[in-house]
Amino acid sequence: MWRRSMIICGIDPGLSGGIAFYRNVSYDLYAEKVPTYKLQTRTKTKRFLDLWQLLTILNDHDPDHVFIEKQQPMPNQGLVSTFATGMGYGAYLGLLVATGYNYTEVPARVWKKDLNCPSDKDQSRDLASKLMPQGKHLWKLKSQDGIAEASLIAYWGLRKSIERCRDV
Repeated sequence: MWRRSMIICGIDPGLSGGIAFYRNVSYDLYAEKVPTYKLQTRTKTKRFLDLWQLLTILNDHDPDHVFIEKQQPMPNQGLVSTFATGMGYGAYLGLLVATGYNYTEVPARVWKKDLNCPSDKDQSRDLASKLMPQGKHLWKLKSQDGIAEASLIAYWGLRKSIERCRDV
């Protein structure tokens, strides 16, 4: 039986997030931290999303569809933090729209519920290792939880895409 090769991208947005690409036929996984750059101001160093590098990564892998975790303000989150989250998320969406990639925003509660993924970051890394053992070396460290979650989003997105194709 012929199966069309499909590449699904998962994005855990934010400066500590990740981007992952999962192929349906070979189950190849490529994932990394989202690219950022630092800018020194007079009083501190700030990090920003490196949109040019992100564009290069997307174009290199040319996904059929992108699933991005939908961002929203959290209870007790400060105004500066909320603004920064919204600004970064808007940059991701703007890049996806400008480049013409098909994308779906998915709330964390949806993909996590479907995969029985706990909110604990260490348990997310454990689940990613169980579902995608070929990538467990990519999220060994606590600081790599964004890579694990991006991979889980891509895994979830691929499952949803395959279900959709079966229903057609």
